[in-house]
Amino acid sequence: MNAVLAEPRIEEITEKGESLVGLTASQAARLQELRFCRVSPTTDLGIWRVTDVTRVGVVAIDDVRLIVRPKTPLRSLIFMASYSGLQAEVDDASFSFEADQDLPAALASALLRAVGEATGRGLLKGYVSVEETRTVIRGRWDIARQLKVRPGIPVPVELTYDDYTEDVPENRILKAALRALVRLDQLPGRVVDKLGPLLGLFSEVSDLRATGPVMLPAESRLNAHYQPALRLARWVLEATSWAHPEGASSGSAFLLNVAKMYEDFVGRVLQATLHPEGFDVDLQMSDWRLDTDGKVRMRPDIVISRGGRVITVADTKYKVWGESDGSPPNVDVYQALAYAVTAGVREVHLLYVSGDVGPRRYEIAATGTTVVAHAVDIGGEPGALVSRVMELGASLVPAVALPPGVGIDR
Repeated sequence: MNAVLAEPRIEEITEKGESLVGLTASQAARLQELRFCRVSPTTDLGIWRVTDVTRVGVVAIDDVRLIVRPKTPLRSLIFMASYSGLQAEVDDASFSFEADQDLPAALASALLRAVGEATGRGLLKGYVSVEETRTVIRGRWDIARQLKVRPGIPVPVELTYDDYTEDVPENRILKAALRALVRLDQLPGRVVDKLGPLLGLFSEVSDLRATGPVMLPAESRLNAHYQPALRLARWVLEATSWAHPEGASSGSAFLLNVAKMYEDFVGRVLQATLHPEGFDVDLQMSDWRLDTDGKVRMRPDIVISRGGRVITVADTKYKVWGESDGSPPNVDVYQALAYAVTAGVREVHLLYVSGDVGPRRYEIAATGTTVVAHAVDIGGEPGALVSRVMELGASLVPAVALPPGVGIDR
């Protein structure tokens, strides 16, 4: 007699706040090992308190399926994930994934659509430097490598040449993301059925060799049509392969850093908006130091400068802030103040996720600094979302009057 597989037990975890979840001690320990939340016991046996959740998605542990649903609407979330500043005009057809109720299925559906559109005219090709050993000369004889590998032996020869091929970084990234989806066990059948044929397109593409975060190739005229797919692929790879503790036995996980996605989206819209006006917008500046000895490091999310001089600094905060929440958390204001002092600017900005709440200004008399808190509504239509962030960009540099209806190349 065939055994009947039991349906997994579904437990939901709140993205913000706390949740009470039924787990065994072993399951609770394995959930804690994933390091995206804090798991603590309660007075009730088998009930655990889950707080400080930093990612959204799905974790499968034994017979339990833990779902962290994003508070951000899926439509907005997927649009932010795919946004490149170069993508085609947004329309409702781009969001057929909305039938999916959980994040892995929605992101997978969006990636399949984006890859299909990117490769509709065939895979991208480019010149790749190839090093190989042959008995017949092709390309350039690499004498230095020849002497190092086989000194005094003329054959076979070490060669270097440029090959025009589909085996380019862009295709390796897309292939890696599709293969990552194949390994997921929580995708609907209609998505899984499309993965095989799509992966077949990449049969001549080698596997991606990446030990850290995936770095996307520089955008160019040649790979512009790949950009939405590449950005979705990066988030899929991040969600399926972010660092787990060595030796952890935690089941399958698909966990996405929505805070980073929000930061990346806002930064890219500001770049597209302000660069034509003569501003540089740098993201995640890593060489800032607060103290003279350079021991206290800082990494501001967004630095806006002009002619080499910093105009203002902004930090994205994936936190809800609004009319009823009072002032921003003190720690956020302290952080913004440290950026202002280091950059020597009079105004810095905190960009929260929230509803339609006007910006508030906080004057710091001791330093002559103003901290401005903004609430960015990330709901609604994708086009409206981009417009709101573009208007925000104009307010960050008030000396610049952006023309009415200023747009981004789409």
